[in-house]
Amino acid sequence: MFDKDSKEHYIKRGDPNKPTYYIIRRNFEGEGLFARYRLIMGHVRYALSKGWIPVVDMQYYPNPYLPPEKLGKENSWEYYFEQPMRVGLEEAYNGENVILGRGNFIEPRPGHAMSLLENKNNSLAEWRNLIKQGYMKIKPARMKEILATREKLFAPNDRVLGVLLRGTDYVTLRLQGHPVQPSVELAISTISKKLKEWNCNKIFLATEDKTIVEKIKAAFGDVCITLDREYVDYEPQPGNRVCVQHLDRENDHFIQGNDYLKQMVLLSMCNSFVGARCSGTSVVAIMGENFEHAYFFNLGRYE
Repeated sequence: MFDKDSKEHYIKRGDPNKPTYYIIRRNFEGEGLFARYRLIMGHVRYALSKGWIPVVDMQYYPNPYLPPEKLGKENSWEYYFEQPMRVGLEEAYNGENVILGRGNFIEPRPGHAMSLLENKNNSLAEWRNLIKQGYMKIKPARMKEILATREKLFAPNDRVLGVLLRGTDYVTLRLQGHPVQPSVELAISTISKKLKEWNCNKIFLATEDKTIVEKIKAAFGDVCITLDREYVDYEPQPGNRVCVQHLDRENDHFIQGNDYLKQMVLLSMCNSFVGARCSGTSVVAIMGENFEHAYFFNLGRYE
């Protein structure tokens, strides 16, 4: 089913009275789960506006969460999320009318703009509605696991400041147009202020970067809580994308995506939030409808 043509096009066209299935795909392997989540949100919105049935294909298109031996056999989107309209790939590809969506981003989609993150003019509403209407539903088994993890990490009376920081390839590659990430020193200063200002007694730190974890924990000690997961000891190299690096352990592709999903959902459940602008922060802003306070680092974009 893999198609290198990234343009939107029909691969089957039959009875116009029959449903049209719109396949959401990505023709680029080196992209993390929540960059894909943002992409998929844009395509789901687009398909619904056309009266088509959106179906996510992370089965026939290589991605960091699908082991190579399972390519074409399993859909890694369905490891973590339900299909938007509970229609699977087999039914979709067997339909009479099948469109392959663009293999990249489509506009509008949730981005990194400060106006979106700060919900100016209620700009998060339509993306939040996609979640509320069940189009971006997390698998019940994954959600059960996330809630159990939350219960282990935090006491009922904890007031938690969620913090999301990116390091590794995001900082090293400095991709043009991507938001500039704060230094750890700036992050520590900001977190210290917000802990007091917002009356929080715990920090939940989400990152992929081992060095960031070590520095934040050195600064805040037991106040800083992290997920029990493997963190990346990153060696900067041109084109070295962290999401396509894998550990020598059983089921690593799934675990990496599952840890990422846990971190983002747990962040969205915190009392308040401090985040570097990135795909994860955009999704946390959408999910975190009940934040008392939120602060986003606004340091411009890489040139």
